[in-house]
Amino acid sequence: MARIRGHSITGDFTIKTDETEFNEALESFERMNKSIDARYLKNTQARVARREMIPEMKRQSKSVSITKVIGVTTSKKRAGELGVKVGVINNDENEFPTFSAPALASVLEYGTAERYRNLKRLGFITGRQSTGSMPSAKFLRPAWDMTAPKLMDEVERLVLNRIEKSA
Repeated sequence: MARIRGHSITGDFTIKTDETEFNEALESFERMNKSIDARYLKNTQARVARREMIPEMKRQSKSVSITKVIGVTTSKKRAGELGVKVGVINNDENEFPTFSAPALASVLEYGTAERYRNLKRLGFITGRQSTGSMPSAKFLRPAWDMTAPKLMDEVERLVLNRIEKSA
């Protein structure tokens, strides 16, 4: 059984075509293949993420400093062959001299467990003191969960439009 745009086709069927029609169809497939390459897919995802996801992440962030370094990258090293990386991707050395922006974002997103430091006197440990804990203040994951389905639908729509134009 074959499905074509919501319609079911059952039974045997034959498609007859001449050589000219076949060559035209083959050229159409080659045009589609060339128009939907890795660069197009990455750029489309990044463009939609900038429009949909990034503003939501910035809106949910409680830190003005972190808001400045939220963005999208299509770097193959960071995002793979076909993907994009969305979130805290930059680091401003002036703004974050000792603790990088991605590290700070991780602490904000996930929080920290209570930590202790040893108290020493004359080289001997005499006790422990709590350095406290930090509750999580999630801003990346809620924005992702809220906008990811819309982002994927929009990318799919743009790819299908590109296929129809090149066909």
